[in-house]
Amino acid sequence: MKVGIDMHHGFLTEPATVEQGLEQAKREGFAGVYYKSPLDLSPRLDPGELRAAAECAASLGLYIDLGIGRVNPYNTNEVRDVWLLGGGDYKLAMEKLIGAAAAVGCRELIGVTAGWKGMFTGYHVYDRFRTDIAWEEQLRATASFLRSLAPALRDAGARINLETHEEITTWEILRLIEQVGEDALGVALDTANVVARGEDPLEAAKRVAPYVHQMHAKDCIVYFSDSGIVRQIKPAGQGIVEFEAVLKLIAEHEPKLHLQIEDHKGFMHADLFEAAWRDAHPDLSLADTMALVRHARSCERRIAAGELPDPAAYERPDYREQRDERLTAARSHLLVVLERLGLNESIG
Repeated sequence: MKVGIDMHHGFLTEPATVEQGLEQAKREGFAGVYYKSPLDLSPRLDPGELRAAAECAASLGLYIDLGIGRVNPYNTNEVRDVWLLGGGDYKLAMEKLIGAAAAVGCRELIGVTAGWKGMFTGYHVYDRFRTDIAWEEQLRATASFLRSLAPALRDAGARINLETHEEITTWEILRLIEQVGEDALGVALDTANVVARGEDPLEAAKRVAPYVHQMHAKDCIVYFSDSGIVRQIKPAGQGIVEFEAVLKLIAEHEPKLHLQIEDHKGFMHADLFEAAWRDAHPDLSLADTMALVRHARSCERRIAAGELPDPAAYERPDYREQRDERLTAARSHLLVVLERLGLNESIG
């Protein structure tokens, strides 16, 4: 397994070309990089630019992994650049992205079913809680669209791995895999995002381990609120995620996994005590809920004892003030875990 870096969410502190970004990742000791789209390598999908990016990465001994973007037809209108790429034909644009990624050797792609709508408050930051279209209907449309992309994926020898994003559960992703086929659809496990949907990271990993082909290695702490629990992002090794147990599970199926560190700040709420929230999560597991409650109790004790910083105080500084410390801590922890498991293939 190798430890790479997500090139978004604050890793690049100033604008940089692809080559400059790759060189920075190399300097900071990462084994590879993750970009959310082939368009980040070349806005026009120019074969020469794509090839140059791949050759630069190879010369540095780095891998490049790519995302494919939105696959939920009810929110694709939010990604104008993809629509433009297809001349108004979103499916054609996605097929072009799949082909461009495969051309530079990227075949385990990350897809998402929505985006974070931070301009809103409460449940409306999540597409899961839209009132104009039920989440169940969004999932049906997503399955249909993914099935339409399956021939292009199979022709390219590629797969879309749905991220355990803030709006979707592991149970729902598993049902989508059943409908589309595991050769065309898998899982990109974000180890902290699952908490926002009331899932314990280890329990979630147990469910999806056979289908995980990408991973966002992210940690978090949790503590109680009046409506449930609050999740705060932490560097890997400083929260509740049991990375050794999670990676041991995944290694049985995907021993060459790329772990992308995706680090950022922010709180999310899982309103476990609210009936309306629970009703919106029909697969909610008692085992997961009890694990999160136990984690929250433990974290609160550690905060009170001074073993963990006060969440509000930790969140207050700008991310750039904590960036170096957070990324170094996360990378170091993951490398130690991989070394202990005999899975460390990272360089740098």
